[in-house]
Amino acid sequence: MNNFKARFLPLIVLVFSGITGCAQNSPFRTGGIVEGCYEDLGQCRQAIVEKHLEFDLAYVEFTQRGNQFDRAKTEQVIDYINDHANSDKGAAVFVFVHGWKHNADSNDSNVANFREMLSRAAENPFVGPRRVIGLYLGWRGKVTSIPLVKELSYWGRKSVAEEIGSGGATEIFTDLQQVLIDQFDGVSSDGALHKNTFVIIGHSFGGAIVLSALHDVLLAELIAVARRRDSLNQRFCDKVKRFADGVILLNPAIEANRVILLREIASKCEFGDYQPQLMHVISSEADLATSRYFPIGQYANITSTLRPKNLKRTINGKEIILSESALDRTTAGNLDQLRTGYLYHDSKAGEWTYMSCRNGLDDCGVTDTQAQKNHIPVTEFDPISFIRTDANFIKDHNDVFSCYAQSYITTIMFETQAIDRGYVNLYAGDGEDSEVANCDHRDFNFSQCFNNQLYDYNCDLLN
Repeated sequence: MNNFKARFLPLIVLVFSGITGCAQNSPFRTGGIVEGCYEDLGQCRQAIVEKHLEFDLAYVEFTQRGNQFDRAKTEQVIDYINDHANSDKGAAVFVFVHGWKHNADSNDSNVANFREMLSRAAENPFVGPRRVIGLYLGWRGKVTSIPLVKELSYWGRKSVAEEIGSGGATEIFTDLQQVLIDQFDGVSSDGALHKNTFVIIGHSFGGAIVLSALHDVLLAELIAVARRRDSLNQRFCDKVKRFADGVILLNPAIEANRVILLREIASKCEFGDYQPQLMHVISSEADLATSRYFPIGQYANITSTLRPKNLKRTINGKEIILSESALDRTTAGNLDQLRTGYLYHDSKAGEWTYMSCRNGLDDCGVTDTQAQKNHIPVTEFDPISFIRTDANFIKDHNDVFSCYAQSYITTIMFETQAIDRGYVNLYAGDGEDSEVANCDHRDFNFSQCFNNQLYDYNCDLLN
């Protein structure tokens, strides 16, 4: 079987990749900035910016090779966001990068769900007067509707996603960071909330795009602080500045091998409570696409014909073995060795609970003996989180626009800004009934803030 695989599967993969790569490589969004989309969505089918009453939805699309289709239209979008960011009220920008079997067509379910998410975000007290702007990064995740051929597009779409991530996506993210993120540190601990907020969300192969785009940026920062700590013989590493208020990979279809270096380098450091999270990798127990079917796809992947090795590592004094085979065939969110925490609904308490793996591997759901033996130790303020959730949080691979996921994303924004500047939320209202209790720097508690966000978004809480 191994000889057959080595000889023929790469050819089969290339054939099907070629077949499924023949979809029309042209943009869906060829229009301009269109008013009144809340009255007539039909007129906004080709808009690069849909203007709604409470929010705006913008689009940037990429070719199969990772290039922007129309740089002039991209500049229009960035200028539009920049104008709001520099206004008195500021902007709350949510970037969403879709995955396999989706695109920027107005009929795409991800487009419709993202609109609903933005509408809910605009009503959150955290957002305040900021203009909510969504940016949908589109690519050819969907190439056909033919049932069998659609499934066989896996290999071609995965390589396209990685191409986009190493191409134009980095530029878009960096442009937005320059527009939206204020890196000035000399602010009072009782300073006001940032005027602008910025979150990047990648789902499935969209998670692969986000990771590919930001991997080297984050890695360079982590290496620099680790070496500086060693040269000065300090206990703690310096703060690594966040790229955004949140970088969230939801059910990412990306092999663990592509994140292991970030995890290893981050583990060289001990960070203080001033360190914001750099990336959240969140995977659900109910996601069969990444836990069951991704390994099958990887088995037929050309790169998996290479001879994998077992890697010996000593991390924070603990000797572990990393299997290249497991790193290649298991997604980043499903490899127990990487897990840093577990988020689940506590039916007895009637609320959600987060268990850090730092406090015990059994409690965070790592129960396999070998996984515990080779689990990478978790420090208190680890800047990269690998979080497992129960099936209530995300019901399947595509349930990433759930009320629970959105509440978590908003909580991440609170946490980042609480750490980054120690803000006081000026838009929360007064008194004990404040809808964002436990979400500012004076009493921030992740679990309590998250549960309060569920209430604020009117989520149908589990009993």
